[in-house]
Amino acid sequence: MNTIVSTVLIILMSTQAAFSQPLTLERGFADLVKKTGNGVVNISTYARQRMQMRPGFPGGGPNDDLFRRFYEEFFGRQFGENGPGAMPKNQGRLVPMGLGSGFVIDATEGLILTNNHVIDQAEEVKIQFVEDDDELVPAEIIGRDPELDVALLKVKTKMKLTPIALGDSDTIDVGEYVLAIGNPLGYGHTVSHGILSAKGRRNPEFRLGRYLQTDASINPGNSGGPLMNVKGEVIGINNAIDARAQGIGFAIPINMVKKVLPQLKSKGSVSRGYLGVSVGDLQTELLDQLKLDPKTRGVLVADVVPGQPADQAGIKPFDVITSVNGVKVTNAQDLTAQVTSVPVGEKASVTYLRQGKEKTVQMKVAERPTEGVASNPSKKAPQKPTRESDESAFDEYGFSAETINNENAGRFGIPADEFKKDSRVIVTELEFEKPAVNSGLNRGDVVLDVTKEGNHYAVKNTGDLAKYLGEAKGKPVMLRIKRFDSRGQSAVMMIVLKK
Repeated sequence: MNTIVSTVLIILMSTQAAFSQPLTLERGFADLVKKTGNGVVNISTYARQRMQMRPGFPGGGPNDDLFRRFYEEFFGRQFGENGPGAMPKNQGRLVPMGLGSGFVIDATEGLILTNNHVIDQAEEVKIQFVEDDDELVPAEIIGRDPELDVALLKVKTKMKLTPIALGDSDTIDVGEYVLAIGNPLGYGHTVSHGILSAKGRRNPEFRLGRYLQTDASINPGNSGGPLMNVKGEVIGINNAIDARAQGIGFAIPINMVKKVLPQLKSKGSVSRGYLGVSVGDLQTELLDQLKLDPKTRGVLVADVVPGQPADQAGIKPFDVITSVNGVKVTNAQDLTAQVTSVPVGEKASVTYLRQGKEKTVQMKVAERPTEGVASNPSKKAPQKPTRESDESAFDEYGFSAETINNENAGRFGIPADEFKKDSRVIVTELEFEKPAVNSGLNRGDVVLDVTKEGNHYAVKNTGDLAKYLGEAKGKPVMLRIKRFDSRGQSAVMMIVLKK
């Protein structure tokens, strides 16, 4: 017990320099909260009700923070706007859409930071500065960054605002005390504390960089609120939780936010660097297929966008990118973070391996598309078949495939112009618990080529696929596949097919 008390006293004493009066064990973090708490705001969002809803529907709208994911999953993001009984956009009464948090960063200009998902699709945003005051101040959305999930708001008010200083998320160490202030579940200003549990966390939903993890209590409504160190500086913006567990919350490192703030203020959006490659993490089984040194670290190029910087510099599928501007990259998120940090129009030095040999090229960075790389989703292939099916069954792997044509392309939602470029093979059927399924193959995947013994072979038809799989004699092979989503957007990836 004495050890615990001593530790807390050391923590509290370390914050004295930030306050006019010393902190005590009895006061805890109370003085820190008094100093910074007024800079945290409650955010309410509103949208016009364009569909008939039963009385008593929670939150008044399908995008309520607690129910948003449920409705998006079953009805799609536009359920409330274009669903049954929908009204024109300029009609319908404003109803509450969701709640969130934010914090003041500039009192003179009235600037407030929050998450983009807090204000996404909102038609009106209002700010509550004082919890006991029912006055809500309208806010203008002056900048959005959906990829980083950050939004910048601006308010005009005669009220004296309390800005919170931005700290340094790079220098805070795992194990340091942190505080979260926000509006969880609409309860109003709530303070929770914990420690910084980890740095550099990866998550499939996080496209840019790596995030802070904390065990400070975070709940729906805390989104957009500050995660602070014991000096009262913001080191992260509370962003997400793992619903499967308690005490696992994530925050966007504030240093990442600082980098985009000037663009959010000046033009309302963020331009990021772009090379024009689809990449995947270099797993051990892929190294085996490519006959590379097991110690190789980098990202594997799955596809190159024609006409973009990587294509112009000579990068090709199966190259392994190992560094950008001298900074090593070991996974796709590392590459994204490094490339997006390069100003558009400037050159980047990219080092890569081709068949084990290292090369370095200079390329002028382009502007990253906001929606990512996609094939043209404008038209799907017609349903009318143009030739007889040549379906082949690969029973030893548990899948069937056909050479792509109008009929099967349309059946799987593949854009009409895709199969006109070149004949390819499409996976049409899969057997449960067979090698193809266990290897990650999906129905509708288009097989581009097969890699065996370190050599790559283009697949033009089912005959080619049968030949190359037969020559493998049951040994693992690597397939480069193109996978399409419901909108016709595509991603190219590598999988290892093994019995």
